[in-house]
Amino acid sequence: MGLDPREPLETASRTAHKQQMNQLLHVDAARTVVVTVDMQRNYLDREVAIRPLAAADAERLLTYGRKVLDRARSLGIPVIHAYVSRRPAEVKSGFDVSPAKKLKDQQEGRTINDRLEGSPQAQIPAALLGPDDVHVTTKKSMDAFLDTDLDVLLRRVYGADTVVIMGINTDTCVLSTVFSASNRGYKPIVVAECVASWRGKDQHRMALELMAGSFVWVLTAEELMSKLSITSPTAVAR
Repeated sequence: MGLDPREPLETASRTAHKQQMNQLLHVDAARTVVVTVDMQRNYLDREVAIRPLAAADAERLLTYGRKVLDRARSLGIPVIHAYVSRRPAEVKSGFDVSPAKKLKDQQEGRTINDRLEGSPQAQIPAALLGPDDVHVTTKKSMDAFLDTDLDVLLRRVYGADTVVIMGINTDTCVLSTVFSASNRGYKPIVVAECVASWRGKDQHRMALELMAGSFVWVLTAEELMSKLSITSPTAVAR
């Protein structure tokens, strides 16, 4: 049974909404691009990370992330890595991705400048990289679209209408980028196993619920690959 449009939103079943949306979703691999957001060693590699994910979350992202990216590449689906790489001039000026975080750091006497250009923290783990992947390193806010060429790549280079998004953090940069993708008319898909937050599971779950209950398709990796298999029996020619 479908949702009753007369039912108050406060009591409507978000689970039912999510199931309906996922059943209706059609994925055309020829018009799909995978975008990773801040999937960097700063979060995923505890040997160098300044803000590491929980070990289990990092392992999950690396394991499922590699599976999804390898599957996408096998179908000819482009992969774009969008992430922060701070230039020396930005650090010298005191520029920060988040004014709120900067203020909090100042109040607590911290001067953390993570993901400096050329640093291990700024790197994408080798397991997630492919030789033809495209890198957008000019991300300067929580939104991977703002002040970068991500939209140009998606719209004019790849002709995308669907954007598969994975990354860190679910409750900030992933959420903001997904909002922006939807506002630009793309169909945003978030891969549930391929997002996490170093702020904890509560923040992560809250963001996923918000997205799945409104304007985003939240799919498991298996659900996504099933959609791709149904719509893309052969590799995509671009």
